Amino acid sequence: MKRLLALAALASLAAAPVHADTWKDLKNSAKQQASDKAAEQMGIATPAPANAKVYIIEPKDGATVSSPVKVVFGLSGAGVSPAGYNKEGTGHHHLLIDNPTIDYTQALPATDQIKHFGGGQTETMLDLKPGKHTLQLLFADWKHQPFNPSVQSDVITITVK
Repeated sequence: MKRLLALAALASLAAAPVHADTWKDLKNSAKQQASDKAAEQMGIATPAPANAKVYIIEPKDGATVSSPVKVVFGLSGAGVSPAGYNKEGTGHHHLLIDNPTIDYTQALPATDQIKHFGGGQTETMLDLKPGKHTLQLLFADWKHQPFNPSVQSDVITITVK
């Protein structure tokens, strides 16, 4: 009987840290969710990942291309994650076409001039009308809001024939 009581006492002691860790994890998760919700509602910009850079690999600036245009995105100093997934040091791409007006303090709207790649895509085929067009990448956080400071590529100009 004494062995059974000692064994039960040991078992309950061994289970306590697991319960405490689970409770701590749940508490931390709830705090993160509340923080994310507040950041989203208040439009609080996420700090940019240190040394993050985005650039357009293809097409090259000044290129003459045919539609659809293959656009390949480049990224260094950060990782790609889908929209809605708040993981430090990551974000996702947005392609700005023909210099749209951007409010860097708000989530980017999805328009004909602002293309979202919230699935973590790193390239696209873009239908463009013949003529000159500008393209620029803008890297944004989990809530589609540009980082602070913004992480954006140089603007390139292409001609669609």
